[in-house]
Amino acid sequence: MLIDVPRTRLLLQRGQTSRLPDPAATHLCSAAGTLWITIDHDLRDIVLEPGQCFVAPSDRGVTISALSGPAVLDLRPVQRPA
Repeated sequence: MLIDVPRTRLLLQRGQTSRLPDPAATHLCSAAGTLWITIDHDLRDIVLEPGQCFVAPSDRGVTISALSGPAVLDLRPVQRPA
């Protein structure tokens, strides 16, 4: 069975990580807690506080970690103009 959900919510405990191998055109949003995002071959570190979002810039892999306490990551596709 294939379930295609336009929005995904992921709970990460402190120090837990999740890997997105191909996040192109995906909004990464912190619904709760602080998230640390690193992008393969990119020197930037992105930190999201609750309510902040970041759009993955390419198909380079992304690693997300909860910095302090549990954090909730919302993933949703970028809306393209019609």
